[in-house]
Amino acid sequence: MTKEQLLALNLTEEQCATILEDYGKNYVSKAQFNEKNDAYKSAKKEIENLTNDINTLSKTNEANEALQSQIKELQDAAAKREADYVENIKNMKIDTAIAKEVLQAGAMNQSILTGLLDRSKITYDNDTITGIQEQIQSLKESDPYLFKQDSIKGVIPGEATPKTDNGLTKEQFKKLSYLDRVKLQESDPDLYEELSH
Repeated sequence: MTKEQLLALNLTEEQCATILEDYGKNYVSKAQFNEKNDAYKSAKKEIENLTNDINTLSKTNEANEALQSQIKELQDAAAKREADYVENIKNMKIDTAIAKEVLQAGAMNQSILTGLLDRSKITYDNDTITGIQEQIQSLKESDPYLFKQDSIKGVIPGEATPKTDNGLTKEQFKKLSYLDRVKLQESDPDLYEELSH
C-alpha cells in the first residue's frame, strides 16, 4: 500500500510512517513477490532441464559404454581373425616347403617322410623357412630305406633292356654257358651279381 492509500483510510502521518516502515521490513510488495516467484520458477525450470540433460547423458553414456564394448569385441574378433589368417598362411608356406623338400629328397613315400618331420624344429621368419633340410639329411643317414637309391637300376617298361658297362644284357647273361658265367664272376663280381639277380 502507498502512503496516500493509508491516509485515505484516515490514518495519521505517524501511523502511515510506522506502517510503511513495518511494511518494508516484514512484507514484500507484489512486484517484488512476482520477481522472486519468476526467478524461482526460472531456477526450478533450469534445474529440471539440467536433471533431464543429466539423465539423457547417463543413458547416452550407458549406450556409449555398450557401444564401446561392442566395438572392443569386434576389434578383438578382427585381431583374432588376422592372427589366424597369418598363422594359416605361415602353415601353408611351411607345408609347401616341406612337400618341395621331400619331393627333391627322393622319398619312397612322401606321406611317411612328411610325418617323420618334427614341425616344432621348423622355423619360419620373413618367408625364410629353416629346419627341413637338416631333418631330411639326418633321416637319410639314419633311415636310408626311406629314400630312392641312385644305385638301384631297373627296366622301364617299353624300353630296351639296358646294357651293362661291358655291353652284356641280362638276356645275354642268361644265354651264357656255365663256364662263361664263372669267368664273368671271377673277372667282374659286381657285374655278375647285378646280372644274376
